[in-house]
Amino acid sequence: MKKLLGVLGISIAVLAGLLGYSVYQMNNADPAALAQEEVAPMITPIPPITETERKSDTVASLPAGEELVADNIVEEQEQQWDETELKELEEIEQDIVGNILTHDDYCYAYSRLNDSERQVYDEIYTAVVKYADKMPVSTTSPETLDKVFNSVMIDHPEIFYVNGYRYTKYTVGDVIKRMAFVANYTYSQKEADAISEDIDTIATGILMNVNPGASDYDKIKFIFDTIVLQTEYDVNSPDNQNVISVLINKRSVCQGYSKTMQLLLNRLGIPCTLCNGVVIGGERHAWNVVNADGNWYYLDVTWGDASYRLSDESDPGTEAIVPDVNYDYFLVPYSDLIKTHEVRTVIDMPNATSLDDNYYVHEGLYFTQFDDGQLRGVFDNAIANGQNYVALKCSDAGAYNEMYSQLVDNQRIFDYVAGKNIAYSYNPDTYKLLFALKR
Repeated sequence: MKKLLGVLGISIAVLAGLLGYSVYQMNNADPAALAQEEVAPMITPIPPITETERKSDTVASLPAGEELVADNIVEEQEQQWDETELKELEEIEQDIVGNILTHDDYCYAYSRLNDSERQVYDEIYTAVVKYADKMPVSTTSPETLDKVFNSVMIDHPEIFYVNGYRYTKYTVGDVIKRMAFVANYTYSQKEADAISEDIDTIATGILMNVNPGASDYDKIKFIFDTIVLQTEYDVNSPDNQNVISVLINKRSVCQGYSKTMQLLLNRLGIPCTLCNGVVIGGERHAWNVVNADGNWYYLDVTWGDASYRLSDESDPGTEAIVPDVNYDYFLVPYSDLIKTHEVRTVIDMPNATSLDDNYYVHEGLYFTQFDDGQLRGVFDNAIANGQNYVALKCSDAGAYNEMYSQLVDNQRIFDYVAGKNIAYSYNPDTYKLLFALKR
């Protein structure tokens, strides 16, 4: 979906469909020479959730009739109930009495479950981490089992060695009397233990560079930048659905990016969970929900990576106009997220509304109207610090239209970057302008 830039005869790549930008060149010596390219469109306690909150202030996850976006392998077996099976399950239960690993509301998915689901959650989690051959569970509902298993996987990015489960239904006639669970392991326990040590070593090395006294915003941004700059988007990378791909292999896809973000932030004491769904065009995707300074936000670290945005075939010179790190989905409210993302998880997600820790607000790049003084400060600071890009975010269509009219139509951008040639891109759907300063 590319077109040659007719006026300048230069080919500049689309900034990926996910950004929806149109890209232009502006020349200070010849303001009329504008060339266009069209594009297609937890470790820290989470505040306790009351029953009222459980039913409100959240985003309903799965639309009616939709199925969970997941690749978990699920195998079902059915056996008729007999005394031999009863005795075996009773012996297993006696072995694990007092050894069930329990949870609390620090894990987001766990906090959204009812009491009976939480019991099943603890049983599944115990079975997984102890590599149990068979675990009796306190439910006879395959649907509950699936919901709870997915909740465990949402909460625990350190469980990189499981990609599904098997369960057995013990029946009398058509009635399910008991069920037993066993995880589908991709590594032996010995292999998983060795890999876990490597992951811990690498994670500790990253986290050592975080100032313990830094704000939640600065901690999150450091981890975001680190993952983006150290990882290449690669659909063919091994273990790309878990943290191995990012922390060890340095090549991953969205699930690996997001689980690594979750793992590192949780170790910093910042509540972060996984969110699955689809994005524009129906592509399956994963991102995060983060609690910063007491407010929930959405965060997409994969869409922050230039290697993801340039993963498709692109025109020569693309790298020159795409920043290494994109912050369009760094701590955004749900209202911004749903312009491009659709949540499809087994649990409800927060209806995040705060802008306090949003990147553009925090960095002074958020505009409610055209403001000459604010703009001058932004561009002066960028030039003084040798930045190659200036990104501006507007609060609404009115502010965006005014900003575009002044900076682009009226060429006032050269009031702030006199004597420079620049490229710029815009996205009227997200009220975003990006200026690439030409050196």
